[in-house]
Amino acid sequence: MEPTHFKQNFFTLHFLEKGLEEEYRLKAFPSSLQSFKIVFLFLLALDVYIIVVEFFRMDDPLYAVATRSLMLIFYSLIILISNILGKTGPKYHQSFVFLALLTMYLIVLAQDINGDMYYLFFSNVAFTLIYIVFTVSGLRFTNAVLLALLYLAIYVIYCYWWFPNDYHAGQLPNVMINWVIASMAGYILEKSSRKAFANGYLLKQKNIESESYNTLKNKLLSVVSHDVQSPLNSINSVLSMFKEKAISPADSTALFQKIQEQVSGTIGYVQKILFWTKNQMNGFQINKQEISLRREIDKCIAGFKNLADEKNIKIENHVDHSSEVYADLEMLDIVLRNLLGNAIKFSPEQTTVKVSFHSNEKWDELAIQDHGVGIEKDRLEKIFTFSHVHTTGTRLERGSGIGLSLCSEFMTKLGGELAVESEIGKGSTFYLKFKKSI
Repeated sequence: MEPTHFKQNFFTLHFLEKGLEEEYRLKAFPSSLQSFKIVFLFLLALDVYIIVVEFFRMDDPLYAVATRSLMLIFYSLIILISNILGKTGPKYHQSFVFLALLTMYLIVLAQDINGDMYYLFFSNVAFTLIYIVFTVSGLRFTNAVLLALLYLAIYVIYCYWWFPNDYHAGQLPNVMINWVIASMAGYILEKSSRKAFANGYLLKQKNIESESYNTLKNKLLSVVSHDVQSPLNSINSVLSMFKEKAISPADSTALFQKIQEQVSGTIGYVQKILFWTKNQMNGFQINKQEISLRREIDKCIAGFKNLADEKNIKIENHVDHSSEVYADLEMLDIVLRNLLGNAIKFSPEQTTVKVSFHSNEKWDELAIQDHGVGIEKDRLEKIFTFSHVHTTGTRLERGSGIGLSLCSEFMTKLGGELAVESEIGKGSTFYLKFKKSI
């Protein structure tokens, strides 16, 4: 199905989105300018031919040659100006083409009135110009319609009221038929051009999307290779040692506790990757609801209790029991676990992680503050982008670099945002902003 921004008005043939219309104008401008120059180069060559013919055919060719020479100058001037405008872009091109063709029509009309066009009737000129307007001049269809209607109005006024002429008046039905056929041809040509542009644009977007998915695939493979395979290898080594009875019973309890932590961490990590991949590839149904924030934070804190106790880190939940946010429960759980896990991971022993909540008329804001190592300024600028940069915690805990990008993306999908303030050696504060329910 064609995206909304490619819809266009039936008669004016303009894209409804201004940015795309401007992009189309820039793309169409070179061929439009070339078409216009070819038209006037052809007219210039034809005028040279007429001058030569009239010079040798007429007994007194001075007037005819003089008027045709003026037309030759006019055509040359138009080509010169079009070359100059070609260097400045399409800004004034359509107006210039419109005025140039209208001026040429009025000059031909003046020549017909003065009797100099006996070899080329004004009606025939009208036929030719109408086709030029709608097809090869490079005018956009809207401008072409206006100019051709102006042509017809001048022709009718000229034939019936201004300079009555039976021949020209008799040619009016032919002029009208020519107008209809030429306008249909012009409409089809520009419609085809715009459709080709739209198809090319969509193909370009699909290629970008395909490249993005390929990049995603490569990054995910890299993440799995480094961050999943490594702990699994460690677990396999420990199990092999236990099988060969290379581990004493006294050491087995502590080792199995470590294994359990690694398995739990790896499972959570894989779930995070799979959930994000599902969200990227297939879309994710967001089910927003009012969520008790205090209860969800307490659940997360309970899940990190052992890790926090190991480092003697205290987690303070200052969120009131009545505080609620309007969000998707599964997304919120992933965001909270990732941010609290990071706060513990990058905090030194015997420090405090503080969770607080503030609300105003528009936003509900949750802040997670630690007193850890902080984040360097160059990393801070791209911390929410999916860049596979390994980080290490205060106990050399391994980080993959995808968690925060996932959190930022989820907050955006929830209609909120994720922000951070950090200072090296003093810690970081992550802010989760949720829109209030309506």
